[in-house]
Amino acid sequence: LGMHSHRMAAIRPQMAKEKIEGCHVCTLVTPGEPQVLLGKDKAFTYDFVFDIDSEQQHIYQTCVYKLIEGCFEGYNATVFAYGQTGSGKTYTMGTGFDVNPSLQEQGIIPRAVHHLFEGIQSRRDRAQEIGIQAPEFKVSAQFLEVGHTKKFDPIF
Repeated sequence: LGMHSHRMAAIRPQMAKEKIEGCHVCTLVTPGEPQVLLGKDKAFTYDFVFDIDSEQQHIYQTCVYKLIEGCFEGYNATVFAYGQTGSGKTYTMGTGFDVNPSLQEQGIIPRAVHHLFEGIQSRRDRAQEIGIQAPEFKVSAQFLEVGHTKKFDPIF
């Protein structure tokens, strides 16, 4: 895996309030290119770009799945979301505190947690089936949200 990073942009769907207020989507994904056009004259290029109709599962599979699989080999993984207020970080990461989001709407964090613990259990089950000692795992996670010079850290 090695140390490397990828930059991605995900255009979130409009919220109901934005639709009601008649807000317009000001971004356009360049077809066939990992590029986002902002307005008429600003272009930004990334490693991956997901348009407004991209599904959360596709974003996870493309950008995070291999990171979590690497954890089973002893590698650390970090997913970092950055952007201006309202750009879709909370939606993409899945930290919007919706009580019961549908599976389709779940973001990166709930998917990663599920993937991680499902992977641990399947490796333990496999070891038991073939009669070897189950592997040991130590899981450590941190979540930090910083915004408007306020810090929200549910770990501490």
